[in-house]
Amino acid sequence: MVNFATEKSTTKAPRRRSRSEGATEAAKQLQESLDTIAPLTRFSMTELYVRTSGGVVFQDENFQRETVAKAERLIETALSPESSERNALIAKKALKYREMRSRRPNVLTGMAIRTQSCPVPR
Repeated sequence: MVNFATEKSTTKAPRRRSRSEGATEAAKQLQESLDTIAPLTRFSMTELYVRTSGGVVFQDENFQRETVAKAERLIETALSPESSERNALIAKKALKYREMRSRRPNVLTGMAIRTQSCPVPR
């Protein structure tokens, strides 16, 4: 009769690694290699623009161009009669609300300034 308990190997099998194990180290190495190739200028969103009572002041011209282009595309989509995209429906509601707010008498001057800082295209 063979005793299986005594015949087990004494060496442990290698531990299974999780999928994420080592990924952070690889990501760190990748980031370091990218930084040495071409260091990028990084901005947080608060550094790219400043909201004032007169409107938005952009710190970066590229970000300003991108933002204006996105806003124009969204307004164009919202004003299109056949658009039914979710973003277009939200933009239509925002434009309708803004028009409604601009027609109301100015009860709160702070609200009036904010709604007038970004005029609705006609």
